[in-house]
Amino acid sequence: MSEFEFLWSQYKKAAASAARQGNLIKATRILKEAFRESEEYGELDEELIELAHAFAQQHLNLSRFGEAESLYRLVLEVREKLLGQTHDDVVESLKRVAVVQIMSFRAEALGGKQTHGTMPWGDVLPATG
Repeated sequence: MSEFEFLWSQYKKAAASAARQGNLIKATRILKEAFRESEEYGELDEELIELAHAFAQQHLNLSRFGEAESLYRLVLEVREKLLGQTHDDVVESLKRVAVVQIMSFRAEALGGKQTHGTMPWGDVLPATG
């Protein structure tokens, strides 16, 4: 196991543990720190991204649009820096940020009522293989 793999595994374990204990805010904070390190080292861990997406979806389910957007935006920024602006993964991340913004505006327009907790990503994003 490389130094980076060990570091990312520690972040993933800590974030998952916090989430299992019901502390999604702490889990999100841990992931944000992991992404800052990821950007600093120039390393991108796909499992960190999957975890960030899962936590963002949990925030969406709780109508915490700001937290969801901040996670998606963080993934976007790191991907953009490490992969370049035109990479398919960057485009996918940009779509996620845009969709969360639309959901947030829609909920606000409807008086803060949740209109659709789970984002139908398949309707917006192409399937990845």
